[in-house]
Amino acid sequence: MKNIFFKIFLFVSSLTIFSDNEIEFSLNSDSIWRGLTQNNGNPTVGADINFSLDNGFFSGAWIESCCSENSSYPNREVGYLVGYQKNINENLYISFNYVGTNYPDSKIDNYDEFELYFTFYNFGISYFKGLDNFPDYYEISYSYEFLNNSLNLTYGDFDPYKNLHDSNGANYSVGIDSFLKGFTLSFFYYYFNANSSSDLDDDGLVFSISKKTSFWKFFRFRKV
Repeated sequence: MKNIFFKIFLFVSSLTIFSDNEIEFSLNSDSIWRGLTQNNGNPTVGADINFSLDNGFFSGAWIESCCSENSSYPNREVGYLVGYQKNINENLYISFNYVGTNYPDSKIDNYDEFELYFTFYNFGISYFKGLDNFPDYYEISYSYEFLNNSLNLTYGDFDPYKNLHDSNGANYSVGIDSFLKGFTLSFFYYYFNANSSSDLDDDGLVFSISKKTSFWKFFRFRKV
């Protein structure tokens, strides 16, 4: 199934590369995944690229220098997604997509998911259906924009991984995004509350700076 969706990703990307597009670069004080550090508190750099068509189909990919299993060598996370999105009205948005996440040259498990996501006014809900025994995950978020800032609140919870009941838990975060001269400055606090039988409790403060631009502008290309 993974190979099928990767081929669909390549096909949709080939169609969408000449449509709406953006590329984003980021520098982060840590990499946080669903309330857990992926880089043991060390800085990471990343890049995302996204393409979309007017009919709602979209694709994207990302890479991040994170997820080292020890300090002796760097690792990276590489992923892609392909899906469909639609604005039902000015207050309701919905999307459905396939997400593949990979860790090359690592013992960390690769995983694949389906995601259903929608926003209603300032609220967002995501549900991830894990494939091949990867745990399901859901997240509820709220954002409030004021001046050139956005206040963001999230709560997420996921099922045990491979039936290991000490691997599940809930996560919370609160943060602010500030938009300044084309850059986004993000600062947030996260907390992971693990199952009582686990020692995975984690919390911390994370800062990041990112910049979005047009794919074509970055590579100095022009549409024909």
